[in-house]
Amino acid sequence: MDGQRTLIVGGTVFTADEAQPFAEAVVIAGSRLAYVGSTAKAVALAGPGAKRIDADGGLVLPGFVDGHVHVAMTGANLRKAQLRDAVDLDDICHRIARWADANPTAPRVLGTSWLGTAIPGGVPTKEMLDAVIPDRPVYLEANDLHSSWVNSAALAELGIDRDTPDPIGGRIVRDVNGDATGHLLENANIELVWQLLADVPDSEIEDQVLAALDAYRAAGITSAVEMAVGARELAAMARLEATGRLTTRIVAHVIVHRSSSSEAELAQVEAAVALRDRYRSDRLRVAGIKLITDGTIDACTAAMIDPYTNGTNDEPIWPLESLQPVVTAADAAGLQVAIHAIGDQAVRNALDALELAAATNGTSGRRHRIEHLESAQTEDIARLGPLGVTASMQPVHLDPAILPIWIQMLGVERAENGFAWPGYLDGGATLVFGTDTPTAPLEPLPNMYLASTRRSPGDPSLAPLRPEWALPLANALIHATRESAWAAHLDHLTGVLREGLAADLVVLDRDPLAEGPASLLETSIVITIVDGAIVHAAG
Repeated sequence: MDGQRTLIVGGTVFTADEAQPFAEAVVIAGSRLAYVGSTAKAVALAGPGAKRIDADGGLVLPGFVDGHVHVAMTGANLRKAQLRDAVDLDDICHRIARWADANPTAPRVLGTSWLGTAIPGGVPTKEMLDAVIPDRPVYLEANDLHSSWVNSAALAELGIDRDTPDPIGGRIVRDVNGDATGHLLENANIELVWQLLADVPDSEIEDQVLAALDAYRAAGITSAVEMAVGARELAAMARLEATGRLTTRIVAHVIVHRSSSSEAELAQVEAAVALRDRYRSDRLRVAGIKLITDGTIDACTAAMIDPYTNGTNDEPIWPLESLQPVVTAADAAGLQVAIHAIGDQAVRNALDALELAAATNGTSGRRHRIEHLESAQTEDIARLGPLGVTASMQPVHLDPAILPIWIQMLGVERAENGFAWPGYLDGGATLVFGTDTPTAPLEPLPNMYLASTRRSPGDPSLAPLRPEWALPLANALIHATRESAWAAHLDHLTGVLREGLAADLVVLDRDPLAEGPASLLETSIVITIVDGAIVHAAG
């Protein structure tokens, strides 16, 4: 291991390595970890010419591997009007009007992350937005990114009228007269709004990725598992890699869209194989495909076995008979399959499809994954481990501050069984944590607070859902580092601090393992290192 040596001392080193969970010091040689162990040996090995970093009583740990992100979308959303903490309709209207005034030449007014609790009756309409901005199209993506709220000008730009059919797997919400209300659900959002807003120059996509990378560096994220990438975003990331600007490792899953024909869907799998073969570096790699098989519980579009409390239910975006051929083909091609499944019916379908693929192809060890798993039946939770399916979950999605509608739609009894992390672990499944940014804040430290307390980082006084299911902080960190790296086929490279692996690590300004989870809310990232290079230093 040649190259500049860096010595990190003066703090506690949490390695996430079962063979040696804690150490005193780290030595980096070039891009790799040369030593993890005692201070005395580290100082001797580093030598007098080493760069010295004093952790000053803080915690040194592996860089966070966010198990579920949307990179370019995160960068794009950072540039929009931020609505996540808007308290009511007046607040939302004020923010989008202010954004419109600050961006007078923008052809569209863009906002993100509104919550249904801020809208009267939880029902957004075009008239609410027309009253504020009648002359420019307005596109406001919901907090979960599964729906958009638009004004009349946007409906006109999208070409939506009474005769516009609902896309497969989506719905244009209409009033009693058949007119579009301005609320576009699931594939009506993905196929209409997403595709329109994605029509930007290549340089804009690069800027979106760069904005996300800036935020990841500051947050201590050294690897990110991308869950809805397209060919243009991959090309932009590759250009950044070629010029040394891709400062976060990206493991990507190519989104496969529901179509009107099985042939078109299987053709998308073949296209993903070609992208997998093209992007194979340690910094940018295509691992497989992503399938969005249902919606969200808040919007009552997640596919449930039993109806919601309001008497409604929704069909899966990918019915099992359509899902199985795609999953089987991807598995046969050696692609990792990541399946968005939030409702218990969608979870069961995902498991059935993965089980059939393994039986049909005689395969194992693909590390296929189900994303979200917010509401699942006990018997299905127990299936993941034996099938080798990863449970990829996001603690931030059970923040008590955003759960009221979620609980209301499920009913208290079903809600009590949501986000059942211990059940997956007891069944032998690998549990991976991420944030699903930009549907939620991207910072890992508040996410770890949620994982270890199930309380809200914004208001810890709010009653948590099943606090007894909180995990010890050290375990939560492992699910956000080592286990997440393993699930993304990165365990040969990163996820733990061990001699010979890549020097991907972060230094915190205090030690939450010693001080307790509450201290995470006051903890800052001091340094982020990727491949031995400091990519973020506070101040």
